[in-house]
Amino acid sequence: MRRFWPLFLFSLIFVIALIAVKPESTILIDSVDSPQRIISLSPSITETLFALGLANKVVAVSDYCDFPLEANDLPKVGGLMNPSLEAIIAQQADLVILSAKQQRTIKQLQHLTIATLAVDSTTLFDIKETITAIGQRTEHQQQAKKLLTLLENKIHFIAENTKSLSRPTVMISLGNSTSNEQINSVYIAGQNDFYNDLITLAGGTNVYKDTRLNVPSLSVEGIIQLNPDIIIDIYPEADDHNADLQQVLQRWQSLKHINAVKNNRIYIIEESYATIPGPRVILLLEQFARLIHPEVRWDKITP
Repeated sequence: MRRFWPLFLFSLIFVIALIAVKPESTILIDSVDSPQRIISLSPSITETLFALGLANKVVAVSDYCDFPLEANDLPKVGGLMNPSLEAIIAQQADLVILSAKQQRTIKQLQHLTIATLAVDSTTLFDIKETITAIGQRTEHQQQAKKLLTLLENKIHFIAENTKSLSRPTVMISLGNSTSNEQINSVYIAGQNDFYNDLITLAGGTNVYKDTRLNVPSLSVEGIIQLNPDIIIDIYPEADDHNADLQQVLQRWQSLKHINAVKNNRIYIIEESYATIPGPRVILLLEQFARLIHPEVRWDKITP
């Protein structure tokens, strides 16, 4: 049985990860030897390692790494905010790959002379850079190049099929607080993350224009003022949250003055890949494109 991940915890971890200041340098390498025992401290890193054919070298992962299924069988060494140094040391890893935002953990591992590779996956560009960096560090450059080519081909295909279309305004909801079955406030995707990149490529426009906040929090009044044409509410897979999605939809539909509600364009995405900035981000891009531009006969065209 998979662990139970309440939506509040998901939102907290996700928002903290995005709010953190983007580091000056996204890559930190402490060793030149090809690693044979790798620990991943992030679901997106684990997915990247497996996608590059490095499953046999991954010896442990974070508590929230559960894709692909094989990752469930690996020892766990803690979460994003509380990795266990004792568990990491016990695995005798020769490389720990983690988020560049985990500065405290990076310093602790360096103090223990454990090699690290720190990466950033805030934007779509960062995600691709992470694939390149992990490929180089593990001497899997060809596998990384092949994966990146696959991603770029799909990105180009979707962008080409949406570039001449109208660009409705889109709001991505990443978590919300409610009381008395009403929405109080909503965390949304700003201009500085991969969701913003996906909206643009999928033929939409992020309704939130301010670049100062990475993960803005809006009141109902703020949402009404922005008046998005489309609202996409993001959830992890069903086992990882406790929200009643029918109730969630009803709460959104109560905001009757918003274009997205008037035109019945409230969408809920509940997928494991929807919250993970890794190689499967292309699946989310494809889903965004279908929701933003349903007039395109996506099933009839071939990438």
